[in-house]
Amino acid sequence: MEFTVKEIINLIMKRMVWIIISLFAGLLALYIYSKFLINPSYTASVQLYVIPNDSESSVNLNELNYAQKVVTTYINFLNTNVFYEKIQEDTKLDYSIGQLKNMTSVKSVNNTEIFQISVTTYSAEDSYALAESMQRIAPELIRTIKPSAKISVVDPVKFPKRPSGPNIIKNSLIGGMLGLAISLIIIFLIEILDVNIKGKEDLNSNYQLPVLGEIPSINPSKEGIYRRIPFLRKKKKAFNSKNTFNDRLKFIYSESFKSLRTNLRFVLIKEGCKKIIISSPLPSEGKSTTSINLGITLSQTASRVLIIDCDLRKGKLHNYFNIKYKPGLTDALSGMSELKDVVKNTSYENLDIIPLGSISPNPSELLASSQMEKLMLILEKEYSYIIFDTPPVNVLSDSLSLVKYSDGILMVVRDGITSHPNLKNALDKFELTQGNILGFVLNDISINQGKKLNYYYSHYGVNHD
Repeated sequence: MEFTVKEIINLIMKRMVWIIISLFAGLLALYIYSKFLINPSYTASVQLYVIPNDSESSVNLNELNYAQKVVTTYINFLNTNVFYEKIQEDTKLDYSIGQLKNMTSVKSVNNTEIFQISVTTYSAEDSYALAESMQRIAPELIRTIKPSAKISVVDPVKFPKRPSGPNIIKNSLIGGMLGLAISLIIIFLIEILDVNIKGKEDLNSNYQLPVLGEIPSINPSKEGIYRRIPFLRKKKKAFNSKNTFNDRLKFIYSESFKSLRTNLRFVLIKEGCKKIIISSPLPSEGKSTTSINLGITLSQTASRVLIIDCDLRKGKLHNYFNIKYKPGLTDALSGMSELKDVVKNTSYENLDIIPLGSISPNPSELLASSQMEKLMLILEKEYSYIIFDTPPVNVLSDSLSLVKYSDGILMVVRDGITSHPNLKNALDKFELTQGNILGFVLNDISINQGKKLNYYYSHYGVNHD
């Protein structure tokens, strides 16, 4: 999976809270580890100077190269087991030769005739004792191997009064960088492995169907880090009050359904009654809410609109309009009630509904029955739009029975929740029944997504301040 620069920036901004938390968690973890869990170490050092012999320096090497060569030779002398055995005998400390080698660093200083011996242990006394012993024994050992060697002490060993490690600041910064790196890796792995729908562009790139509506989230808590972290707000002035924010959110929400209504007219060009199935792959993706708000919006154009609750098992359409669920559709189809008794007026002009009715043991058969066909022939003469609010197609096949009566299907998907496998499965089911899928309604998007907030305000004359 490839990411564009825009996608990377959007992903980082979307997960900025977790990135910041991971950064500070790494800083804190390494700080605590360095401060309280790592034993402090102490380093004692001595610097020795190699004095070139005049007769030896007359070789065809300049003085600097000669000094470097001699110092390298002497350093190799001090990395032998013989040297560390003498240190063991002299100090009587309980360290093995391997431990002494790991604790000791012998290196030249800036490629000069000076070399430095450093010893690091968890005891200041031990570090001093070992470095002092090496200060005495190193020149003697070198002279036993090379009698002409002349070595003097430049900077004698001093007792370490303060710990040389750990470097708490350095370790804390490393911890912060590790936390940052790990959080970014996890975020991108989750994004790569995430099969849920992520915005309009994701739908457009994966399906040959238009996104007819983008419905914003009515939950302010989804509006992301811009409202929770002040320094990430794009505008210096935040919303002035909760009421102001709610008013603007309602405005955007209303306009999104008006936009859906307009787009629907372009894709559903037909004389007479237009019958639309509203479905979704799984529950809780917003199809009933979409059915209701689309019906209200269509009725505002002086068109007569009817919403039929075709979720005959768990329909809740009646709750939104505060009416009784029976008599309803099942009662009309079974002949228990007259059509005029099941069509309910709402408080919205030009908008009627038919609730689900009495619970039926065979809802699929009722929706596919000849009685349903006769009912539709009567209703389509009375209304400009008929909206079928159906159960999720991946859970129940009831909506497939209505395809033969409909002119088109709107598939409601929830941003960040509906998965591509579930959506593809739902589309395949409707395609097998030769359903006319009009497009998608992308539900529950952030109003900041795609700069929609600024778009609506600037184009409809709403004041930002």
